[in-house]
Amino acid sequence: MKNCFLLPAFIFVFLLSATSCFKEDIKIAPHPLDTTKVEMIAMTQYYVNQVYFNLMTGEQVSQNLKTDCDLLFSSVDTGFIIKLNTAAFMMASATTNTRFEEVTDTIGLKWQFDASSGNVDSLVFMNWMRFNGSDTIFPAQVYVINRGINATGNPLGLRKVIFSRLLGDKYLFSYCNMDNSDLHEVVIEKDPGHNTIQYSFATHQSLQLEPLTNNWDLLFTQYTTMLTTDEGDNYPYLLTGVLINASDVAVSFDSTMVFDDVTVDDVLNLVYTRNLDVIGYDWKELVGDINGGDFYYKCNPKFNYFIQTRTGVFYKLRFTSFYDPVTGEKGYPTFQYRRL
Repeated sequence: MKNCFLLPAFIFVFLLSATSCFKEDIKIAPHPLDTTKVEMIAMTQYYVNQVYFNLMTGEQVSQNLKTDCDLLFSSVDTGFIIKLNTAAFMMASATTNTRFEEVTDTIGLKWQFDASSGNVDSLVFMNWMRFNGSDTIFPAQVYVINRGINATGNPLGLRKVIFSRLLGDKYLFSYCNMDNSDLHEVVIEKDPGHNTIQYSFATHQSLQLEPLTNNWDLLFTQYTTMLTTDEGDNYPYLLTGVLINASDVAVSFDSTMVFDDVTVDDVLNLVYTRNLDVIGYDWKELVGDINGGDFYYKCNPKFNYFIQTRTGVFYKLRFTSFYDPVTGEKGYPTFQYRRL
């Protein structure tokens, strides 16, 4: 049984990422023998926290509420990707209109979610900026955004937005309520050294939630993905798991090796991917009767994740629990990891 809850579709990091293989036969610099470390992340039982983790330092670098922002703008030098905050179950729909006044309701809109893999071709705003030969085209179309839900499941409302232009390192866009009130004209500038810069419709301000790109590897968070039923129908789900810093690490999955016995020689020639959700959520499974309320999450000890950093360092990692050992409260993933 999938360890997730179906949420109604009417309720609503940068990220140019793609599957790739890292070079083989990477030379590993000598380092002192490491020991297996254990870390627990406090997302809490309602999964309100997003936590960034650095494998090298063993630190939880920063933490924020999952609803602190709405949009994420690529801060990469040549980046132009704009993403939704999928931790809030956000979705959006493109319209054929170019003026806010021409969009008055949500009738006929086709709601879409950003792909949890980070695949650029599967993002809602993939066409906000287009290229035709040497020309850059900005359609300036109206998007309707469903801001999703808060931690208790209450809707955060709708916004209309027009992404107007990218001038140098500055994104220009405007947004308002569905009745055209509360109009804001915004200029947001890239934040060099970070994957993205974020924006909040609630505070009408840009903000920086992410640590520096080279200072984190894993993000413990909720995120939206599409799952498929036995009948082949797609449904959006809000999941609790781990996304990776695709600009800094790549991951390979294995369920055949014995975690304690794995050495660096065992992982050098594996296939690694930089899909954001390569670790994802299914290192745990739901056991019991979800409808009757008698269920719990069990981590699979055979699921191994091998993580390769751009500096040529490898780690092995597995999850051991999803509960606070003292209170028994869910939302506290615990994992073992070790440098190889």
